[in-house]
Amino acid sequence: MSAHWNAAALRFLRSLQDPETSGTRSVPGGSVTLYGTCYAALGQFYLGVDGIPSEKTRAFIGECQDPQTGLMIGPELINFEPPTGVMHGREHLLFHLTCAAVPTCQQFGIPLKHPIRAAHRFCDLEYLREWMDRRDLRNAWFEGNNILFVGQLLIYLRDVERHTKAQPALDAWFHWLDTHVDPGNGLWGTNGYCSPLEAVCGGYHQLLVYYHENHPLTSPDGMVDTVLGLQHADGGFNPSGNAGACEDVDSVDILVNLYKRFGYRRADIRFALRRCMRHILATQNPDGGFPYNRDCSQSHMGIPGTSAPPNVSTMFPTWFRIHSLALMAEVLTDEEELDVPFRFTSVLSMGWHRSWNKSAAFLSRADRLLETGAALRLSARRMKRISRNFRVRALRAISSPRTVARHIQSRH
Repeated sequence: MSAHWNAAALRFLRSLQDPETSGTRSVPGGSVTLYGTCYAALGQFYLGVDGIPSEKTRAFIGECQDPQTGLMIGPELINFEPPTGVMHGREHLLFHLTCAAVPTCQQFGIPLKHPIRAAHRFCDLEYLREWMDRRDLRNAWFEGNNILFVGQLLIYLRDVERHTKAQPALDAWFHWLDTHVDPGNGLWGTNGYCSPLEAVCGGYHQLLVYYHENHPLTSPDGMVDTVLGLQHADGGFNPSGNAGACEDVDSVDILVNLYKRFGYRRADIRFALRRCMRHILATQNPDGGFPYNRDCSQSHMGIPGTSAPPNVSTMFPTWFRIHSLALMAEVLTDEEELDVPFRFTSVLSMGWHRSWNKSAAFLSRADRLLETGAALRLSARRMKRISRNFRVRALRAISSPRTVARHIQSRH
């Protein structure tokens, strides 16, 4: 589904709103969630809709702030205690939801009545350094979320609460990351801890803070090479295929940001984005929404009210898929499917992006010819890989004990 995909997506975003509370469900038939309410409002904003959210929705969102901690606690988390030992524990979920809901409040002028006291401990440099040292880069994807929460909240404390110790803490945050980065590709974890996919899906998060603060990047060329190397033949950014909304947006966000900052492999990046665009639009359902990926059960970190069967449209991936397409539109200025009045939120968070003058990024016929070269190079690499794999399988078959024994028997 691609024709007028944006109008269909808009219908889906509105379809899960509860008329009684003016909150929005995360999944069809589910209960109202703060996540669903924020993602629905942000998704509509990306698509150029004005006059959102309604006063009743704004009140629903604002009332979710906890007066003691300042964290945002939606109805989905009020009484939810994750099982002991799971990766996404309660503190992680509370910070994750807060870092989605607070920027929503800032974007739409929803007043927050309380300071985010739960984040103030990260302004203590000794506490922050000890916390950073406990990050386990074997789980770089998970830790990337945690690291973003702290960087994002430090910027909020600096810019909104005017906390005087927030900037020194943010400097220490950057220092830790700069000293733990893999110098070969500018990511975290690939230096002996995790796979390139894990590192990209983790690094996307803290890189948002790097872009926001214009902090120097390590090895942007290596980063581009790593991300491009993840793309599957189906166009998604998972080497195993059937990439989910997270894997795609994490990769697309990195490619678009580096495309706009550097001149490295631009034709290859455009060609990769076009392939991913087709992959994403092909996953859209007739109701206008998107599932996380195809043929897999869905749950947003195990949170109540977010589970859905395979292939059902849900709010979280729909929000992220719209954002991915908006990112691509920054580069692919000649794609009809991306001729949408996209815009981005102005507040740092997942979903934030610093736009540019797209008219200055006009793509010429010469640019498209360069992409043809990129396609030919990709085909050549695939053929080489197929040929190499065939030779390996053939050698294994020839040298297998069963083959050798059969050969010996044939000579008697």
